[in-house]
Amino acid sequence: MDEVAVGRLALGLALALPRVPHRGRVGEVRAASTGSSMELQDFRAYQPGDDLRQLDWNAVARTDELILRVRQDEVSPRVEVVVDGSRSMALSERKGARAREVALLVCEVAARQGLSPTLRVAGVRGEQVQGPSCRAALRALEFEGRDDLAAALGRLAPPRPCGLRVVVSDFLFEADLSALCARLSRGAAGLFLVQVLDAEDLSPSGGEGARLVDSESGAALEELLTDDVLAAYARRFAEHQRSLRGAALRARGTLLTTSAESPLEALVAGPLRPLFVTGGGA
Repeated sequence: MDEVAVGRLALGLALALPRVPHRGRVGEVRAASTGSSMELQDFRAYQPGDDLRQLDWNAVARTDELILRVRQDEVSPRVEVVVDGSRSMALSERKGARAREVALLVCEVAARQGLSPTLRVAGVRGEQVQGPSCRAALRALEFEGRDDLAAALGRLAPPRPCGLRVVVSDFLFEADLSALCARLSRGAAGLFLVQVLDAEDLSPSGGEGARLVDSESGAALEELLTDDVLAAYARRFAEHQRSLRGAALRARGTLLTTSAESPLEALVAGPLRPLFVTGGGA
């Protein structure tokens, strides 16, 4: 993981936050709740227990009724990063490094924006850290999980509502993708699925005696990687990607597919562009 490159990129970026109401701590983004900010939202009739300091005495004088000023609360959304800790994420050293870098970049940019980044690792153990601890947790992360992301999510505590959730995985496993994406979007105002793929994920190489191996279980398929088998893999991969993209859209999320072959800077300028906006330097 190139932490220097991550830090350099984070200086000029901001997260593309969803333009929908959400709840969180006091900050700069309008919330669905009402509160004590200076911006007036509406008026309504007084109800027992309301803050009498919010009475609009001009309206009371005009209507002879108790009328309250309702103001718009302001919040900063929580940012949650979920990382797939399964063995398939370490298919190559480069793939694991890219996954760590993407997760760290989101955490670093969120922190620079004054947001509250939380890192959740779905691996052998469900791990959760916040703020400055995210960097150390990603540095120490070893992709050792024998379960895929869909199964490993059960070891994490139920997610809290957040403004933005970013999920880093290869998403190359058999699962009900619609149910998975719905689960990942629960409580989040915005969802990005960042798919990190190695060259062997995109196009397995054949050759004499080559076989497909399940990264999690270590089981090898008995079929040799002939041209026909590779062609069948390509068809199944394309169908899987269509299904995953459709499931993400139905969950109001965005799928961003990246290649671990590309350096992080190229990914930010290319497939990760929807996740970031430039000019976010503090």
